[in-house]
Amino acid sequence: MSENSLPRKVWVLTPGFAPKEIELVRIGFYPGYFETSSGKSYFSTDIYHSKREAIEAGWRKLDDQWSTLQKRADAIVKNKAMLSKHSADI
Repeated sequence: MSENSLPRKVWVLTPGFAPKEIELVRIGFYPGYFETSSGKSYFSTDIYHSKREAIEAGWRKLDDQWSTLQKRADAIVKNKAMLSKHSADI
């Protein structure tokens, strides 16, 4: 996205994963950031050209979060097994 294409309407995901249409009006102070008229900044990887792209990205993020939780749950099960194994000696 270049400076010539501003202002431009794009889509972002809110922290609650709801897609939201915003209007970028200027390039941010730091490289890769864009600002809205209200002054909120968004990084270029969090900006999507359509609602469909934003929703697909949201599903990918949720899948990544789920995978991380599954790995942590597996580690907890292993730790419980180790404690059970060693508590049998007591």
